[in-house]
Amino acid sequence: MTQSFQQGGRPGRIPTDALAKVFENLDLSLYDLYRANFAAGQRTLSGRTFRNCRIEGPAVMLVLDNCNFDATNFGPNGGDVRNLVLRPASPTSVIGTIPVEDCQFINCEFFGLGFTGPAQFLDQLLALETR
Repeated sequence: MTQSFQQGGRPGRIPTDALAKVFENLDLSLYDLYRANFAAGQRTLSGRTFRNCRIEGPAVMLVLDNCNFDATNFGPNGGDVRNLVLRPASPTSVIGTIPVEDCQFINCEFFGLGFTGPAQFLDQLLALETR
């Protein structure tokens, strides 16, 4: 069954199937994507590949196991990458976040998102060059 959802984005770049395993050349609201998956009984965005996508907030992404970010632009940060990072009290369950695991982000751009998760991931993000 296809789960469709509505959101903003550039013409021709709006996804129609929220349960797809591959998203390519699309503009995505992370919150809308998660909400559609949650309605379908999926509590985590898992096993997805995003290629050449713009992934928008506002939202906080909880990055769990086996996520890969290749040629990724984490988005505007006001000149300090620390502005994108939220350190959780518990790195595996953070209320109000959108959990992702086993996802590939290839040549993607994030906009208006914060990131949280295990210390190792956050430390790697914090080591990125300031934009």
